[in-house]
Amino acid sequence: MIPEKYLLLEARIRKEVANLERLERELARYNLFPRIQADSLGGFSLTDEASLRIIGSILHDYYTAIEKIFRIIARDIDCSVPTGEQRHKELLDQMTMEVPGLRPALLDNETARKLDELRAFRNVFRNIYGFSLDADKIRQLLEGLPELASDCKKDLHLFTLRMRRILGLDSSSEV
Repeated sequence: MIPEKYLLLEARIRKEVANLERLERELARYNLFPRIQADSLGGFSLTDEASLRIIGSILHDYYTAIEKIFRIIARDIDCSVPTGEQRHKELLDQMTMEVPGLRPALLDNETARKLDELRAFRNVFRNIYGFSLDADKIRQLLEGLPELASDCKKDLHLFTLRMRRILGLDSSSEV
């Protein structure tokens, strides 16, 4: 990969990280991030259908932004974006792989495991009625989101440092 193309890719990734941070701020406005400090949302209990739909939508968007980063890397570095019925799971798995001579792994296995729970929720969210959302599952995901967000950002930072070193864009040897 030529360095200029990589720098554009990095800018696209930064745009999606900004989207993640915007979603975090949205949850924070509801006192739901980084800790759940509210028992209602707009006057509705956190277990109310309306609240679950709102929180579920934000969690859905959160994984979507992360997956956009995966697609950028798969398309522009790997030159291979999975297709087919299992494409979302395969794309997540692809991000745990080092591709020798091309790129380091983006995610460590523990981060990928946590992301897989959010990916599975997003799939459910897309395919059921809002009145069928599981309040306990949404709360579990919401409680785990700060750690997941931190892990993803750490993995992404290490990935960009390693890519810059591979491409000769950074003389640092800290990674």
